[in-house]
Amino acid sequence: EAVEVTPLLPANFPIVKALSLPPLLGISHAESLGVDTFLARLDVALHNGLQLIQLRDKTLPADTRVALARETVRRARPFGARVLINGSPELARSTGADGVHLDSAAAAQLTNRPDCEWVAMSCHNAAELAHAAAIEADFALLSPVLPTLTHPGAATLGWEAFSALAAASPIPVYGLGGLARQDVALARSRGAHGVALLRGAWT
Repeated sequence: EAVEVTPLLPANFPIVKALSLPPLLGISHAESLGVDTFLARLDVALHNGLQLIQLRDKTLPADTRVALARETVRRARPFGARVLINGSPELARSTGADGVHLDSAAAAQLTNRPDCEWVAMSCHNAAELAHAAAIEADFALLSPVLPTLTHPGAATLGWEAFSALAAASPIPVYGLGGLARQDVALARSRGAHGVALLRGAWT
């Protein structure tokens, strides 16, 4: 936001956007916490400096999820925090969110960037990261880095594989899976832009 150079050539736009991304991304957890508890914890997280939120909670009833998305956006606005909706670009736009987050299956159907200010994508391997870059996503979530409570027993990347994938990616990559706030410095030393947290963002 402090860039004052003019004219700013188009090739610089993605770099400036990347520099504006914070090191911590919070993924909503209202399905388990309950909507009221989540919103209370959201307020605390915003006051403590959370600047980037992905609203997930795909199993909530559609009307409840839309209402939650709009309320999350409303609460985030005074803090300058960005909210991305995990779902369709149409849902993101209808709720006033800053952008859309695509799972790998939804992104695989696309050949062009969705018409949203911010676009993110969930990735698990090199091919998906390459596709995220091809559709001009602003950043990607790469998972699972370490074992998680959500998917016990699932295969993980580990830091060595994560580092190699992140180094090859032309867009910023957040580490997701088995990480905590205190892992930000470690993740960045391994090539991540930062870490994405599900439970850990709201405790």
